[in-house]
Amino acid sequence: MANKHILLIVFLLFSVLVSAEIEIYLAPNGGFSKRNSERTVIMKDGTKVPATLNNTLIQLIESTEDGGIIKIAMYSFSYKPVQEALLDAGKRGIKVKLILDASAEWTKDIRKEFCDAIFKETEKAKQENKVFDFQVKEILPKAMMDRGRFKREPDLLIIGTMHEKFGIFFPKGCKIPLNGFCGSANVSGSASDVYGENRVIFHNEPSMGRQLAEEFARLWNEYSSPVTENCQSESFIPSTTDLTEVQIISNSKPLDEENMQRIDTYLIKMMEQVNRQGGTIDIAIFSFTHEVLANKLLELAENYPNIKIRLLMDLNQMELTESNPGILGPYLLKAVEFKGLTNFEIRFKWRSNAFAWDPQKGSGQLIHFRNPLLHHKAMIVNRSKMAIGSYNWSSSAEYRNFENVMLFHGDVPEHQKIIDCFLAEFDLIWGNLKDDKAITARIDYPQVVTGPQGRKLKAMICKAFDDPDCRKIMEALDGRTAGVSEPDLVAKTGLSLEKIQEKTAALVQTTLIFKRVQDGVTIYQAAD
Repeated sequence: MANKHILLIVFLLFSVLVSAEIEIYLAPNGGFSKRNSERTVIMKDGTKVPATLNNTLIQLIESTEDGGIIKIAMYSFSYKPVQEALLDAGKRGIKVKLILDASAEWTKDIRKEFCDAIFKETEKAKQENKVFDFQVKEILPKAMMDRGRFKREPDLLIIGTMHEKFGIFFPKGCKIPLNGFCGSANVSGSASDVYGENRVIFHNEPSMGRQLAEEFARLWNEYSSPVTENCQSESFIPSTTDLTEVQIISNSKPLDEENMQRIDTYLIKMMEQVNRQGGTIDIAIFSFTHEVLANKLLELAENYPNIKIRLLMDLNQMELTESNPGILGPYLLKAVEFKGLTNFEIRFKWRSNAFAWDPQKGSGQLIHFRNPLLHHKAMIVNRSKMAIGSYNWSSSAEYRNFENVMLFHGDVPEHQKIIDCFLAEFDLIWGNLKDDKAITARIDYPQVVTGPQGRKLKAMICKAFDDPDCRKIMEALDGRTAGVSEPDLVAKTGLSLEKIQEKTAALVQTTLIFKRVQDGVTIYQAAD
């Protein structure tokens, strides 16, 4: 009988491993490369829909069987359809435990609205004598400060956040989370439809589930404060991994009485594994202020001229500003030029119409909400090892926030598949280098610029916004994706036809707009 039990356990474990599956999904709207954007998922009602970040997450929630458990830790959770799917899961008898960050002030209204909906469903279930076990905790600023996760500056206190974005799913009767997700993306409409984002979803991967369960228990038990009345403590079980498994590194983990686990040491170790003869390091990063990581890249490029480094950053990293004084894009550009490093290239994701007139500053500026962020935080070494997760390459991410990073090893075929999917996205974006010539059609694909090219374009654009007449034209075109005819532009701006033609010609040269003729009528349209 004992042998039969052993054989059954072996069979079950083998079945899980055979059916294990890891996928990476990308945004916006499934990603830019055909390999990623043409994928679909089948929803609970049988409909086939694009494999966007929100669709795949809703599908994961809906496919969790009644009586299971869902646990999610999320920095920002604002997308209503996913909220509703999670509330519906609670109504189906699924226990839900949710950790939200409460250190970032900008999420206050988002959290309140979601929690109010949870309270409403909880009260309704009580009145109807139904089960609705939806537990919520928040990580408050005090919890971060108590653990030294803050920084004091003159007239400023910077408090860390719970910046992780992951979830784990337990089948009914199973004490191990077999399914889950982790990545760079918050649960929001922008994360799925506008920004460059990623989310890894896994099925039948107990190793990944155990690691995230350990992190969830730590955050829940040690750092979080109750929002709902019922907040049961978590069982804390340390996890282990072997070389064939995805390793998930979280910097909320204490190593001893004084030190927390660091993520940058793992990134440096991976960098150092670059093949000295023709190896590659490819990085896509939203925020880069971590000087140690920057200098390590410069050191490797200088010491090993046969390697190639490609650094892709968000447009907000191109130049120093009052609101972003510590970015290292300008430093790296200067260092690469000074050292003559031909094997280290830097590009920035670009959108001309991310710039607009800022009335408070009285000048043309890069406007955050107009910038479709490159929000990835990923590094691929030798096209066969990848680190990806919530962790920006910043001092805040390392020393103040709670973050994670997943480590994939290409010698495992399942891992290489994930790496190749991300590289398809990276290579496509990297290769779309913006042409400085005036455009003749709307640009709906990602563009990138070099540092000198981007600074030149920005100067031209901001100079154009100094002209009140150009501002009137841009305001008239803003949000009108089909464009505005020349006669309508005259009516909307109050400018003469001659003035319109003069100023639009200048705006075309900056690549802010383009001109086309339709049925004999001249139409002007925003570039991108």
